[in-house]
Amino acid sequence: MAVAIRNEKYVKYMDSAENAGIIAEIDIDSADELPAGTINGKILHQGSTALIIKEGRIAVLAGDGKWYANGEAVE
Repeated sequence: MAVAIRNEKYVKYMDSAENAGIIAEIDIDSADELPAGTINGKILHQGSTALIIKEGRIAVLAGDGKWYANGEAVE
């Protein structure tokens, strides 16, 4: 499954609507599908969340650019 964006909220525009900073809610099958900072050309900001469906957990993007679930980095 590709990364599916369930919801997104624009934080700020960089130089166009396609190159914007967003807080997103995404759905993925496994942790290895977590995006590394951008999705569809949009920059993910801290507070973005990812539902990892096959693992039954939610990861949150922190200010350091890493995804965390239950206080531990998701690798």
